[in-house]
Amino acid sequence: MKRPLLVIFILFLSQIILSTYGNRIFHQAYNPLALMAISILFTMYSFQWLARERPTPDRQAAGLAAGPWLYALAGMLGLFAAYEELRKIWAQYPEPEKISDVLPQLQTQCQRFFAGEFPYQIVKMPNHEAFPVYMPLHWMPVQIAGAAGIDIRWSGMILLLLAVGVAGYWLAKRHPSASWKLALPGILLFALPVWAYIFWARLDIAVSLETVVAAWYLLLAAGLASKNHVLIAIGICGALLSRYTLLFWIPMFAILLWLHAPRSLSYRLWGAVLVACIALFVAPFWLKDPSILSKILAYYSGCSEGSWLRPDEYTFLDALSLNIHLRHWLPGTPEENLRFAHVPQIAVQLLTAGLGMWFYQKKWRQQMDVYTFSLLALSIMIMLFYIFSPMLFKYYMLMPLTVSAVVCWKVLADFHINSSKVL
Repeated sequence: MKRPLLVIFILFLSQIILSTYGNRIFHQAYNPLALMAISILFTMYSFQWLARERPTPDRQAAGLAAGPWLYALAGMLGLFAAYEELRKIWAQYPEPEKISDVLPQLQTQCQRFFAGEFPYQIVKMPNHEAFPVYMPLHWMPVQIAGAAGIDIRWSGMILLLLAVGVAGYWLAKRHPSASWKLALPGILLFALPVWAYIFWARLDIAVSLETVVAAWYLLLAAGLASKNHVLIAIGICGALLSRYTLLFWIPMFAILLWLHAPRSLSYRLWGAVLVACIALFVAPFWLKDPSILSKILAYYSGCSEGSWLRPDEYTFLDALSLNIHLRHWLPGTPEENLRFAHVPQIAVQLLTAGLGMWFYQKKWRQQMDVYTFSLLALSIMIMLFYIFSPMLFKYYMLMPLTVSAVVCWKVLADFHINSSKVL
């Protein structure tokens, strides 16, 4: 393996380790800084490697017949191999609702909806009442487990397993000339974040359904890496209607796609996203209760406020977010600067998107297509979104790590193209 490729792989592994085990390596004050530095370096090295990417010649259709399915199966095997360990974790935490209110909210929303009830109502917990903050494509997949009569946590793993298969198939179709010696085993990278949680963050994967969110973002990242507009549309819809971390990325991608791709693609892509959002959220839920979004924001803000003022082991001591520093760096006491808690996060997102578009227009469009650039921008923007978040739970990190896995795979797949380059 060439040295630059090894560096990118090590940086990806470092992201995983710092996100799941970092607070046992660094002091809690330093791990967020290390994670931010590693994530920026990962994006920079990946960008430099993927720049000047040249299109690969297409093979004959017959030659592709078995290849993509082999990649799909290999990727799914990496996750399927985790079945027994995950079963042990579910058994270790048989009543996750006693630890976290995430799964009870998701399950209640799903049960209400499929029973013909309105899902956005107060959920009564043993010690408090919660307004469900989760979007439809986060809680609807719970019905997978409901229909099968299995633990609801399997619904997220099943969806992620299917997403890995779809991603592996289309990535292989788009990279027919990739060296199978790197790209085929490289597809197993998609399972590494889940295995990291199994080894080092068992509680977090036991009390959440972040695997659902990771599945949607995986499809989006794979769509960008394979230039597949159907996957991109599905991924954007799933991302928007599960966890809206890409809100600042979407305008940047929309502008660049409009400027550097046929306009018809933008019409079809954003038309499909708009129809899906109306059909899956606006019409069935928001029109019936236009106060939903304000209630979601109010409940989330209340939780964020409590975390900011009274740091606990889950939101600060996991040592993932810079909130541990920002509450002291911002002017005044934590009580006084609470209203500015989101300012650094928003500023960093706007600055990253703005500078990214400016440099792409001025310089980078000659070196990299808009899809690859948008994939790298997605990778770093969602990581920075979390690192600067006022409230961050360790299980959130499964999603950005999954996107990084797609970036790392693309570097492996393009190795033979850019192997003469030196970083």
